[in-house]
Formats: sequence, structure tokens, C-alpha cells
Amino acid sequence: MTMKSTLLIAALCLAMITTASAQQPKPAMAATPAASALEAKVRESWEQFKNKDKAGFAAGLADGYRAVEDDGDGARDAKAEVAEIDDFELSQYALKDFHVAPLGTSAALVTYTAAYSGTAGGQPVHDKIAVAEVWVKRGSDWKELYSQDTKVK
Repeated sequence: MTMKSTLLIAALCLAMITTASAQQPKPAMAATPAASALEAKVRESWEQFKNKDKAGFAAGLADGYRAVEDDGDGARDAKAEVAEIDDFELSQYALKDFHVAPLGTSAALVTYTAAYSGTAGGQPVHDKIAVAEVWVKRGSDWKELYSQDTKVK
């Protein structure tokens, strides 16, 4: 092998390594300040619901908010979601397994599981759900735009 061939091969290898390292995926949003802020917003929302803070809860919902829950009633808007605070006594909850996936620079998909108990219509409720929420940045604040939950075992 000639010196010229060796240098050419070395240059090609260096170019391939540089290109490959430039194409490495960016770290998941789970390690970013936005992910921490979104988890905090989710936790704040649950606490507002539990404490029957309808104004605070409503302030965290974006214009055009929609929710689909596992009750079979179909999609509901922000007004219906806030009204649910009056009908449900949330006594305790636990949130875990948070994952945040960016949807561009001003939106994110937040998924997690929630186990909760309370009463609805005077009847005891104990459920575990998988939740998916879309959050959008409005100005400097994050607002919840969409939520869907599914019962899990």
C-alpha cells in the first residue's frame, strides 16, 4: 500500500467518523429543564384538582383543551374538565414513570402512570391509569392542550 493510499483511507475514515458522530441523536428531553418543568406542572395540576382549586387548575389548561377519559363519555372541553372537580373527591394519588418527548420547540408529549383513590357520586374509586398529555408553551408558561387516559392493571 502506498503512502498516498494510506492517507486517502485515513481521510475517508475520519470523514465517516465525523459524519457518524454528527448524526448521533440528541439526548432525550427527559434530562432537560423543560422535562423537569413539565413534570412539576403535571404534579401541580393533580394537587390543584385534589385541593379543589378550580381557578388554578383551569389556568393550566390551554385554549382549545380537550380530554378523553376511560369513562366512555367521549371528548370533553376545559369547562367540563374543571366542573369534574366538584363531582370527584380525590383523596390520594401517586404519579410515576414520567417520560417527556419533545414535539418541536414549543410542545411536548408527557406520559406517566397514576394510581389514585377517592369517591365519585358517593361511590369509592380506586384506579390506575396510563396518561398521555400534550403540553404547549404559551409565552413563558406551559399549558396542557390534550389529555387521554387508559385504565391499566
